[in-house]
Amino acid sequence: MSTLLKKIGEVLHLSHDKKLVIKLTSSTLPPLYITVYDYSLRKLGVLYDIIGPVKQPFGLVKPEKTVIENPQQFSGKSVYVRAIDIERARSRQRRRR
Repeated sequence: MSTLLKKIGEVLHLSHDKKLVIKLTSSTLPPLYITVYDYSLRKLGVLYDIIGPVKQPFGLVKPEKTVIENPQQFSGKSVYVRAIDIERARSRQRRRR
C-alpha cells in the first residue's frame, strides 16, 4: 500500500521548551493535531500550534522522545503529513459544523 506524502515545510530548530519549530511552506495550512513525519515515515510528533504572520507561518510540533534525544539530525530536513490524515481531519471538521 502506497502512502502519499505532502510536504508542509522544514525543521528550523528545537525551541527552549523542547518543541520543534517548522517553517511552513505549504500553500494550504495543515490542520492542527495532525501527525508529522520525515521522508522515511518516521513519526516526528504532532503539530499543535501555528504561529507567526499569515504570509510566513511557523508550526510548533510536540516531538516524540526519539527526536528530543538527537534534534540536530532533523534540523533543515523536510517534514511531511500523510494525505489520508488531512482528509480525515477535514471530514471531522465538517461533521462538527
